[in-house]
Amino acid sequence: MRHTRADVVAFESAVTRLPEVVHSHHITGNFDYLLQVEVPDLPAYDNFHANQLAGLPGVATVTSYVTMKTLSVDSTA
Repeated sequence: MRHTRADVVAFESAVTRLPEVVHSHHITGNFDYLLQVEVPDLPAYDNFHANQLAGLPGVATVTSYVTMKTLSVDSTA
């Protein structure tokens, strides 16, 4: 992502309007943002990636990880 203030504001404004994005985190490290995206299946993600995410302002690359299983810690034990 380009790092001008205008690019950051434009990206954050656009990403918060996408209903598939349920959480968006501005992070440190090799990536600028970590998005949690919920779609029904991989073809839907392919469509989301190609037609919405990759076209957001300031996006140069996208790295995706697919969740295979979610583990929860039982806080009552």
